[in-house]
Amino acid sequence: MRKYEIMLIFDASLDEDAIEKELQKITSIIEKGNGSIIDSQKWGVRKLAYPIKHQENGYYHIINFSSSETVVNEIDRVNKINDKVLRHLIVKEEKNSRE
Repeated sequence: MRKYEIMLIFDASLDEDAIEKELQKITSIIEKGNGSIIDSQKWGVRKLAYPIKHQENGYYHIINFSSSETVVNEIDRVNKINDKVLRHLIVKEEKNSRE
């Protein structure tokens, strides 16, 4: 299994419960694929560098996890069709990045 990091930017107009529900969807995909969550960081609402879908602000969240590539592909697919996610980016961690 490889280690990955995903940054999610949610619509800032969502309430805390709706964001937790969306995060639960992503963590359940990871856990169903025999992956594990290493770390999860809430950055909160921040101003976007440029408007995305007519939004000036976004709710940022970062998840570090380990899983297989098929799980990463499924997370990417789900986030692309989710209207509540403004942007997401999944990157593979370098082998020596966390010693």
